[in-house]
Amino acid sequence: MSAFVKSIPLADRLIRRNPLYYRGFRRLLAEGETATLAERRAMASALLARNQAWAKALPGYAGSHLDRPLGEQPVLVKEALQAQADAFQARGWLPVAHAATGGSTGVPLRLVRTLQSLTMEQAMIDHLAAKAGIDLPRAKIAVLRIDRIKDPNDEIPPYWRQSGPQRLVLSSMHLNAKRYPDFARALQAFRPDVLLALPSSLELLTDLASERGAPFGLKLVITSSEMLRPGLRARVQHCFGAALIDYYGMAERVCAAYSTEDGAYRFIFPYGYPELLKIEEGRYRILGTSFWNRSQPLRRYDTDDIALLPEGISDEALERIALGLDPFFGIEGRTTDYFLLADGSRIYTMDQVPLGVTGAATVQLIQESLDAAVVVVVPNGKFSENTLEVIRHNFYQRAPRSVKVRVEVRDTPHRLANGKAPVFISNLARA
Repeated sequence: MSAFVKSIPLADRLIRRNPLYYRGFRRLLAEGETATLAERRAMASALLARNQAWAKALPGYAGSHLDRPLGEQPVLVKEALQAQADAFQARGWLPVAHAATGGSTGVPLRLVRTLQSLTMEQAMIDHLAAKAGIDLPRAKIAVLRIDRIKDPNDEIPPYWRQSGPQRLVLSSMHLNAKRYPDFARALQAFRPDVLLALPSSLELLTDLASERGAPFGLKLVITSSEMLRPGLRARVQHCFGAALIDYYGMAERVCAAYSTEDGAYRFIFPYGYPELLKIEEGRYRILGTSFWNRSQPLRRYDTDDIALLPEGISDEALERIALGLDPFFGIEGRTTDYFLLADGSRIYTMDQVPLGVTGAATVQLIQESLDAAVVVVVPNGKFSENTLEVIRHNFYQRAPRSVKVRVEVRDTPHRLANGKAPVFISNLARA
């Protein structure tokens, strides 16, 4: 339902900004900004208790000992949710939205969401935009994400469609140097206030616009769904004159976080409840419990994502971060985002291979086997052989020489089946 709704402006307002819930959620999010630790603890406790009551009615949680303290209850993993989707979904007469993840972790999921959950998510995004002085319901919005506009092999413009007077949706699949003038003319004619984009698509757009001169400006860019590379925020400000908010969330909607400056993210309270489980110093696995989705009340759900926190952090400081009072460094990626070597060791920093690389609009690393990798480079006007040398140097600063790396120069990034173009991709089957 969600994709269809987004194409109809009136239906979008009635569902995603439903008047029964929308104003209340906006007020709740605003009040949450100034709530004390004690107030957040009390609210989180009440919302967790409600989630517990919803979960107790579902067969998927049978034997989960939901009466025990939260930290002693079982972790819900994607594989269990995939295998028994119906067991974690409530039945009722109220309409729900059905959705499915793209399976970027190899585990596609069937999800349902209530009207209340849809409205809370939209209220939260509007709340973030308001931080940059933007009234999102009234803004003109351009979208450069994973929407399928036309066959990727169709090279004849337009590469976009207009959905009502306030929304222009562009095909990230078609964006490259050759087609950039068409995109630029479309954006110049539409004159958006806000751009919603994948970081990889924004990176390519910014690089092309910087080289050729940006014929359009923006007030705000909101990115999500991929990791934001350091420095892109400053480039966007310089090129388009826009602030950038990076939003972290997931299709399961169990928690969310945002960033308005590099290296400082904050969980959004009370959108959901994150738990931070230590993997090693500075790296914590994120579990999430949903607060607003009665039809699928996920509890202690393993997001597979890793949060970067200070080392030696205290329990109270950890709680303050989870409840959105204090910032943390960012999201490293999924727990499966590591380069696996033949001896079983893992390298978790391969997403840093593109750092310091000039001459490339985007850089991605793909592990093909235990001893082979490919770097996909989308070049820009400063591209040279030195670009490739820096990439190889960065790679071997982290990986042993036994791993062979080749470089492929392409017009567009390598995209997964779900349309995303992450910085690091592993083609290995992970246990």
